[in-house]
Amino acid sequence: MRHIVLLFMFIAAAQPLRAQSDANKGQIVGTVYDPLRAFVPNAKVQVRNKATGAVREFTGGPEGQFRAILLDAGSYDVRVDAQGFAQSVYQNVTVNVGSAVNLEVTLQLGAAELEINVADTFLPIELPNPTTTIDLITIEDLPINGRRFQDFATLTPTVQVDQERGQLSFLGQRGINANVMIDGSDYNNPFFGGIRGGERSNFIVTVPQSSVQEFQAVTAGYSPEYGRSSGGLLNVITKSGANALHGESFYQIRHKEMGKNTPFGIKILETQQQFGGGAGGAIKKDKLFWFGAIERQDAKSPEAVRYTTLDSIALNANNQEAYNYYRSLETGFQKTNNATALTGRADYQISGGSRLTLRYNFSDAAAENAATVGGAAETLTTSALNNNGTEKDRTHTGVAQRPAVLRQPGSPATHIQLVLAERHKQHWPVWRAEISSQHTRRPADADQ
Repeated sequence: MRHIVLLFMFIAAAQPLRAQSDANKGQIVGTVYDPLRAFVPNAKVQVRNKATGAVREFTGGPEGQFRAILLDAGSYDVRVDAQGFAQSVYQNVTVNVGSAVNLEVTLQLGAAELEINVADTFLPIELPNPTTTIDLITIEDLPINGRRFQDFATLTPTVQVDQERGQLSFLGQRGINANVMIDGSDYNNPFFGGIRGGERSNFIVTVPQSSVQEFQAVTAGYSPEYGRSSGGLLNVITKSGANALHGESFYQIRHKEMGKNTPFGIKILETQQQFGGGAGGAIKKDKLFWFGAIERQDAKSPEAVRYTTLDSIALNANNQEAYNYYRSLETGFQKTNNATALTGRADYQISGGSRLTLRYNFSDAAAENAATVGGAAETLTTSALNNNGTEKDRTHTGVAQRPAVLRQPGSPATHIQLVLAERHKQHWPVWRAEISSQHTRRPADADQ
């Protein structure tokens, strides 16, 4: 019976985090003006998620200010109404992970409704600096070797792959100093550092790319709510279901016969196949949603044990036996790099703008005869086959969260998480136990 470590993330003492963006959420902030640029107090504001129908309603402040916090990344319609003014509707306001969008609303006199298509004309504010957001279009359209979402982070200046362990390096720091978060929860490897999955995460997919909505790469200057690391931050959010049924599937193959020789004249003989997909929809419109994604990788390549130094040895009676022994160890074998990753997610929309999210992620990898040569494209090795073996990695992760916006100014925005995780490597087991929490205080002007 494999060990399963239960990680409970509970509510801790709240700390005020004013003028900061939510870690795995976003915000819409703004000010309401009249045609003469005077503040319009106590305006009625409604924020509606176009995909899920989630509605947040509140009243603006005495100086026209308003702030909608803990918003899921996506497209929103914002309605603003005040007595004596025409209602204004701002459509397609895009909220990204870890950012806030500034919306200046100018109400017109009269009774006719005014609709404004915002699209991408408003720029995010309060972003940690410097930062890069990789959105869904980029993830879907840009080619990537291996479909490992974390490799997209290298599109950010000063982010590269750490040559020592193959993990992400921010501003030249070691990969172990980086922080990887998925949906606001920890996704770091406690034993080796870097992304969860150990060395195998460099060669396989641990989270289906089809389940990633967008992520934010922050190289420096992020706020204390992210915490934990001195290096950079990879802030990832997964897809959720929506009222409209949506899905995708794919099949990719990189066959050995289609590859070219390397600049050193070496023929790459690996054949790799990747296939899978994802889908999501609504169980109950505007209320209960589901999403699931699965990906499979099958890769194999020929390898051979070869001792080239034996070619130059002059044989005699004293070394013949040893020579024959080492020659007998020379043999061909097949190296594999197979993996399966799946993500399932359910979201229940609670009245008042809160949402309960349950997510399960499973990753299973087995690399036969790869314990000594890793995932490199080598064709020859001097390590005998009896020194080799099968390297395995299996991870279960479950997350439950319910961010809640309480109505009293200065009250905390509750973030509760329950995480279940198991990790097992052949030859040496690694189990993880952690108790942590994320608990942010609601700014006085939030949702009012």
